[in-house]
Amino acid sequence: MDLLRLALERGKTAREALDVIIELLEKHGQGGNCGYRKTFLYMNSFLIADAREAYVLETVKSWWAWKKIKDIWSISNVISLENDLDAASPGLIENAVKKGWCKNESSFNFRRCYSDPIITWGAAAKARETCSRNLLSQKIGSLTTADFMAILRDHGGRDDFLPFRHGGTVCMHAADKLIRRSQSVGSLVGKVSAQEQYYYVTGTANPCLSPFYPVFRPGTANPAGYLEGSADFDAETYWWESEKLHRKALWHFPAAIGEIRPRIKEYEQEMLQSLEEHHAPLNQAAIDKYFGKAKHIIEEWGAKLNGMPETRPGWIYRRYWEKYNKLNGIQ
Repeated sequence: MDLLRLALERGKTAREALDVIIELLEKHGQGGNCGYRKTFLYMNSFLIADAREAYVLETVKSWWAWKKIKDIWSISNVISLENDLDAASPGLIENAVKKGWCKNESSFNFRRCYSDPIITWGAAAKARETCSRNLLSQKIGSLTTADFMAILRDHGGRDDFLPFRHGGTVCMHAADKLIRRSQSVGSLVGKVSAQEQYYYVTGTANPCLSPFYPVFRPGTANPAGYLEGSADFDAETYWWESEKLHRKALWHFPAAIGEIRPRIKEYEQEMLQSLEEHHAPLNQAAIDKYFGKAKHIIEEWGAKLNGMPETRPGWIYRRYWEKYNKLNGIQ
């Protein structure tokens, strides 16, 4: 994450940002604790784009490899580059041959040689990457902002999705402390061209239960009323208030998602049409307005949860979320 922030700070273009990360990686390496409550270490992949071009950069310790993206790409907890590299750090291939991961340079495959099979399997990386690639490929050349929002919410195309039963989806839901420990905790969609830039975030966890709203416009601040959260529940913060309802909704799938989905779709269609098609001014007043509407959708939906049909998950799943509710101070 530090390399990401420094690339944004020091690189004016995608290529400059790529070079910044490589330079810092070779000089300082990577690592440090990426976990919040417990130590969690991992290597990093980066998608780097500006209005003109895009790159995928993937790293192992201080080694790296990159490729210029021609149309679409996605990354998902797994090395995505194979033998189609535009550049690689000195020693990357030689190390793989030395370790016996491949026979020679011609048989080198970055993904096969440097991926951890257990971690990759546990993260359902292959399934999630395949899903996002397929969804992107279906609309190459015609992808819209709404399409990307839909991709981030995807549950494998299932209308009967149950978070305690179905895993390996783009919108990720945690279910236990061994295999499915991670979930989506924030989502962002950016539309970048030479003429305009739009950025939308959920400001909440699971995007399947959250509306997007616009942010990051020059001369604007965070939406009025959006406060920064901390490690434990705070009823004053939008993220935690939404998370409290999200966790309550876990006992009411698929009814809960079926109730909020039409409201989100109607709201986002109006927002995107106004901003991107009609080019309405995206100032502080507009940011505050759309955040207010998103917040209202969550609150109105949350008030209906008790009356929705309940699905009883297994003991392991119930115990997992009961533990986290207690840890976070959610009643």
